[in-house]
Amino acid sequence: MLQLSSEQEPSLSETNKLRTFGLLGACGVGAVLLQTTAFPHFPFVPDLLLIFCVYLGIYHGAMAGAASAFFLGYMLDSCSGAPAGMWTLAMSLVFTVTKLLSQRLWIQNPLCVLGLVAGAVLLKAGTFLALLEGHWAVAPIWSFLTQYVLWDLLLALSLTPLIFVLLARGERAIARV
Repeated sequence: MLQLSSEQEPSLSETNKLRTFGLLGACGVGAVLLQTTAFPHFPFVPDLLLIFCVYLGIYHGAMAGAASAFFLGYMLDSCSGAPAGMWTLAMSLVFTVTKLLSQRLWIQNPLCVLGLVAGAVLLKAGTFLALLEGHWAVAPIWSFLTQYVLWDLLLALSLTPLIFVLLARGERAIARV
């Protein structure tokens, strides 16, 4: 259920494209708000925006998806208090790599999608480590990898099916209107 086949996607009129853009924009902003307001109170924060950027990379156009990933990453940078540009770069990289891989590989089964999400989590972690290179000693890097990356990976893999199904159903409901 993680896929949208071309048979399921009717041709989108301009009105449906605008509605889809509105739905995806609201979902992206909602993900940023949840990550910055509600989820920091949990021991481990699920990265909804990363899953959303992977969804955009698989199922949506390069120009709109890249702009969305950049803008949402910038919003998360602005709201999270992280060093400037960390989330913007990470989400832009996640979208770009996902888009390139989904254009060249056959991404039609759930295991491939989960593999892309796992790769995206590792890409985000690598981006953060590269940007914060001078701030880490060897022990904190190992602690970071074992605690946060592992939990981030488990949460992302467990939430991906639910998020993909909800986004796909929302888009199909718009297409039916």
